[in-house]
Amino acid sequence: MSDELLEVAILGKTVGLKGALKLHDKSDFPSQFKKGVSFFLKDGKTLKILSFNKSNSTAIFEGFEDINLASTLVNKVLYQSINETRKRCKLSKDEFFYFDIIGLEIWEDERLLGVVEDILEVGLSNLFEVKTNLSLVKDGFSETFFIPYIDSYIDKISLSEKKIYSKNAFLLLENS
Repeated sequence: MSDELLEVAILGKTVGLKGALKLHDKSDFPSQFKKGVSFFLKDGKTLKILSFNKSNSTAIFEGFEDINLASTLVNKVLYQSINETRKRCKLSKDEFFYFDIIGLEIWEDERLLGVVEDILEVGLSNLFEVKTNLSLVKDGFSETFFIPYIDSYIDKISLSEKKIYSKNAFLLLENS
């Protein structure tokens, strides 16, 4: 647990008498939930999956193999480290982890528009919430604005440069 933890699931109600808990996945990687994988609770305790049922998204954790023990975990949040997430969750070409996008600068035509503060899921698409560059705010622009994560507005994401190159995003800022 040496690096930052990410919220990956919420433990729901118990299912059956053997300690199975409904797992509400908060990640984009359901494949990370499998036998032998450990997760963390906010208090630092480790929970290791003894079995996972993909068909109904239920998990049984080591040391919580009956309904009474498992009920103590209801509504707890499961966390995973960024390092483990990088190891276990494989991305396709041009896919990024949310935690890599947040904090990137938004650039358009050699102008810094702002920095990504959050990513909102809206239907099947995502919106980058951008904190506007202070010099633009001083010029009367909104303190925050939103950019859809689609090709019409996002030209290129460069993690090595810590920049997102946009197009037409300044128009969104002007109209915010």
